[in-house]
Amino acid sequence: MSPGATRRARVGLAAVFLMVAVAAIVPAARAQGPRVLLAEISDAIDRATTDYVSEAIAEAGAGGYSALVIRFDTPGGELDATLAIARLMDNAKAVPILGWVGPVGAHAFSAGTILLVSTDLAAMAPGTTIGSVQPVVLGPGGFEPVTDEKIMNAVIGVLHEQMVLHGRDRNVTIGGQTMPLSEWFVRENLNLNATQAQSYGATELVASTVSAFLLQADGRTTAYKGLTLDVAGAEVVTFSASARVGLLSILSDPLISSLLLILGIYLIIFGLSAPGHGAEIAGIIVLLLALIGLGFSVDPIALFLIALGIVLIIIELKAPGFGAFGVGGIVAIAIGAIFLAPLRPPRFYVSPDYQLLFLISLLIPTAALGAFLLFALYKVLEIRRRTPTVGVMVGETATAVDPIKAGERGYVMYHGELWQAIPAEDLAPEQKVYIHAVDGIVLRVSTGRPPAPARRPSPVGLLRRLFRRKPA
Repeated sequence: MSPGATRRARVGLAAVFLMVAVAAIVPAARAQGPRVLLAEISDAIDRATTDYVSEAIAEAGAGGYSALVIRFDTPGGELDATLAIARLMDNAKAVPILGWVGPVGAHAFSAGTILLVSTDLAAMAPGTTIGSVQPVVLGPGGFEPVTDEKIMNAVIGVLHEQMVLHGRDRNVTIGGQTMPLSEWFVRENLNLNATQAQSYGATELVASTVSAFLLQADGRTTAYKGLTLDVAGAEVVTFSASARVGLLSILSDPLISSLLLILGIYLIIFGLSAPGHGAEIAGIIVLLLALIGLGFSVDPIALFLIALGIVLIIIELKAPGFGAFGVGGIVAIAIGAIFLAPLRPPRFYVSPDYQLLFLISLLIPTAALGAFLLFALYKVLEIRRRTPTVGVMVGETATAVDPIKAGERGYVMYHGELWQAIPAEDLAPEQKVYIHAVDGIVLRVSTGRPPAPARRPSPVGLLRRLFRRKPA
């Protein structure tokens, strides 16, 4: 190769390396910009919301996000779940948690207000509302306000401590009456719009969008955690919860859990009164799902579902039926695997993509076994529906299994099945024989072919014979 060609090759190689280096540097530089994780509380607050926020906080911390933004649009919810979420947010010392009520028309009533004032920095969009924190209970006539002073003081104390922790509670004078803002929220069911909430100190900012909120929040230092925010122009990444949280949120609906409870009881009653249809198995699974929705601990029920599924599959394999035990076992294992979620925070944390991959790898063998059982069930039902064809066996071949003397019973192999047979002559092992007749479950066999069955004349042949002229 000439020196010029060598020089051109080196220049070309250097250019390729330069392009690869630039391509590697540009994404890295883009990835170094600030990112915030956006989670949403847009329905009633329950324990599914607790798991949702727990996963969001874990992902924000492990994913290197500059902050976690929680968007509120909720009517309120359970007090226990609200307090658990507030503790999660307070204990996330390394993750700034920002609360935003929006967009226009959104609200954060009751428990939503408690969570909003428990964030490190709070903002509301114009046209939004917070307040009405007085606790209520569901009675015969619907929701009724709680007026018991003990409960009222407990809620006021919780709200007051959260607002003091984040530098928000202050005395407010309205209509000539002065009391802490936490008491106004609970005792008087005070409602505030975005401007009023900012002026009374319940929130710090008014922002119409998340991006506007981040722009105003940039450079601020949070009161409780002492974290300085670097979120101006940050990339907003929407948080996606696990399948466990999605299923739990559905079951936590009081209407759905009540319907599942009634349905499960009726299925068990029907299954016990008319066994053999698998209704009792479906009833047990539905009843366990109802108990999860009604507030029972999830992990023990998930483990019980998996154990129940294994037992049902073993029963199906040991005593094959029409597939009710097998299908029920597969469904139980699949639901238990979703609920058990061994990789969920706070003990473990992996990316949502890996969680999905793990769940798929766990469910694929279960689905494969289910497909096999369904295929076997289909074949069994197909055989049961098939019309008996014993007469067709005559004339086909079989093979002697053991030495058989003429006129005595022995066994022959026919299409992979052992049949009792009586031969017309002595047979040696592995000798080929022909089936001459079938007496119940006993075959009449011989080494010679059976005579061909007489052919029945066809209707056309009968007509020809009928009209054939006789010779003169």
